[in-house]
Amino acid sequence: MGSVIRRIGIIGGGQLGMYLSQASERIGVKSFVYADGKGAPAEKFASKMFYGSYDDKKKLEEFSSKVDLLTYEFENISVKALNGIKKSKIYPPLSSLKISQDRELEKTFFSKNKIQHAGIAFLKKKNDINKCRKLNFPVILKTSRFGYDGKGQFSVESFDELKMKWGEIDFQSCVVEKIIELKEEISVICAKDIKNNVYSYEPFSNKHKNHILFETRSPAKINSDLASNIKNIALSIIKNLNYVGVLTVEFFIDKNDFIYVNEIAPRVHNSGHITLNNANISQFELHILSILGQVTTNPKIIKKGIMRNLIGKEIKKSREICSLGKYSSYKKSQIYNYGKKDVKEGRKMGHINFS
Repeated sequence: MGSVIRRIGIIGGGQLGMYLSQASERIGVKSFVYADGKGAPAEKFASKMFYGSYDDKKKLEEFSSKVDLLTYEFENISVKALNGIKKSKIYPPLSSLKISQDRELEKTFFSKNKIQHAGIAFLKKKNDINKCRKLNFPVILKTSRFGYDGKGQFSVESFDELKMKWGEIDFQSCVVEKIIELKEEISVICAKDIKNNVYSYEPFSNKHKNHILFETRSPAKINSDLASNIKNIALSIIKNLNYVGVLTVEFFIDKNDFIYVNEIAPRVHNSGHITLNNANISQFELHILSILGQVTTNPKIIKKGIMRNLIGKEIKKSREICSLGKYSSYKKSQIYNYGKKDVKEGRKMGHINFS
């Protein structure tokens, strides 16, 4: 890269930004964090905080002038606003961010690269609905943009219901997906550094409740051939994206062990929190070192572990959850509290790592 990186700018001050900030500071690089409001978890570790809207081009420009390198912790940032920042290097690249923000672009990218996914139709113009008449119902209708933790997803039983539901959401651009007989939900956290080296943890298996991640098991209890195939697909995606940084690839495995890619997240991920305790290098350190070009060790899972999310009021019951019998085979439990002021239903307030 030529110049020495002394300050990394992190856009987003939530728990992912907080752990990225901690990882950056730990390896001796100052972290400047841009958040959309005071009281952000990242305030705990950041060298300096900046505040503003995530689509405020002027403030983002000003923020970028204070750092040597930019990264981000979540997808819903304006690509347009970031595109205007010409001076800065931004990792992961904005081309990947753009794809991940739009399910249609994402599915088109998968198809182009011969990667199996569940998408069967795109709805953009009103008469697109007619191509759905002969589909095998039920199907899932998903908005193309701004869907996370189950938002913007609807199960529909018939063509008429699909037509009605699409109208109810103002004919927003959508993807129609077939329903998969799900056996496992798997995520692979991989990385590519600025020298084009690729890295990957063994796959994790994930359980969701109310569309929010509930538990992650590391490594996933799947056979080695399946694990190897899944890892290879994730690595082919990261190579084809011309990527730098940590990338999370989410998979569906059906009853016949058939692999579908669900989506990509161009960032560190909730399912990777277990790496804070059961790996030789956490996903946060891996991301920072990848964008700096300083990864010196391959990421490895060194012991089995389970990550349990603490959602809403569960943060107040973390000790009770630690002592549940189902986790008794693990020697250690560590509670992580994100320090969010408001306890809200459905909000990720912390997690426990059992290892």
